[in-house]
Amino acid sequence: MAKRIMKKAVVIGAGQTGRGYLVRFLFEKNYDITLIDKNERLIDYLQEDKAFCIHFYSKDRTPLYVHGLKAYLSYSKEAKQAIHDADIIFTSVGEQNLGDVAKQIQEGIAGREDKVVMLTAENGINPGKVLTNHLKDLGVKENFTVSMTAVFCSTVALDKTRLDILSMNEYYFPFDADALDEIDFEGAVPIHDFEKFLKRKIYTYNCLAGLISYCGYIKDYEVYGDAANDPDIAEMMDILLEDLNPALQDYFQITKEDQEEFAQRAMRKMKNKDILDFNVKNGRAAKRKLGPTERIMSPMKILKEHDKDTRIMEFVAAAALVYWEELQGNGSEPVLTKSPIETFCDINGLSVDDAMVKRMEKYYELIKANRHNICMKELVYSVE
Repeated sequence: MAKRIMKKAVVIGAGQTGRGYLVRFLFEKNYDITLIDKNERLIDYLQEDKAFCIHFYSKDRTPLYVHGLKAYLSYSKEAKQAIHDADIIFTSVGEQNLGDVAKQIQEGIAGREDKVVMLTAENGINPGKVLTNHLKDLGVKENFTVSMTAVFCSTVALDKTRLDILSMNEYYFPFDADALDEIDFEGAVPIHDFEKFLKRKIYTYNCLAGLISYCGYIKDYEVYGDAANDPDIAEMMDILLEDLNPALQDYFQITKEDQEEFAQRAMRKMKNKDILDFNVKNGRAAKRKLGPTERIMSPMKILKEHDKDTRIMEFVAAAALVYWEELQGNGSEPVLTKSPIETFCDINGLSVDDAMVKRMEKYYELIKANRHNICMKELVYSVE
């Protein structure tokens, strides 16, 4: 009997989503897997151990022992060769880092004659387009296609281990069917008009996640699930959805039932205390998340356009600015060179005299004044 040839997959970005979520699908389909990352210590661990274990929050399945991996440092000759040989290339690096990924891919696929298939697993409105544009700007002439997936699975590094992951047992794998006909993963769901799908996820799932993580942070919660179940935060989510769901229903031209079920699925996940996640982790990269196309500003604008109350989202924006100010210079949070409110205005092209900005500034002051004794409902509705 002829030996079956294994498909080769490269995952650029060996962090929690890359190795704890994407690798699971590839391993279960018997792909030859190579992980590529810029973190030398992480690559050293992967090269030494050649394996790790994915555990599951609810203990609803046996931990998955992932082994037989290869791992290489970004831009190494081995990484370049792995990219050249790959049947499919995944990215999980953060949309803001796709320019660097494009350079790695350009080097790796130079001279390939067959089509190169890529798939982004990033937050953003259209990370596939971002990667495509970077590749075109670099003058890549090889035949390639870029599809996308959206990650609905929470993963965290398992404490006191080198590489192990704690993950949801999630098999929902939506993918951009306009760029890729099929993918042989369990739970693969083809989605057309994937940009619309990603926007809906960001304006619903990620919007609620922003409310929980930033408001949880200012209320001194460490664990994300604890914040989501705080009665004050939970009530604010319910009140927000009373306005946000119909606004998004109209914005995306979908049914009331479809949007409400989408939002409730998000709420069920976020309130599940079996899922261990952290507010500081979920809030990181506050500058990006406060941007004009992201989880706070876009829902706020849609609410305003539909004559709905924007105050809860304005409060969330103020909480995110407090988070950024207090964690500036720490990892993913750049040092502020202007006041938080001025910085927000610069990012979003707003005037400091804008009515929404004025309310945000008041919320920011109220949060700082009540830093360790915050009642969201009381503060939100104290400002007109």
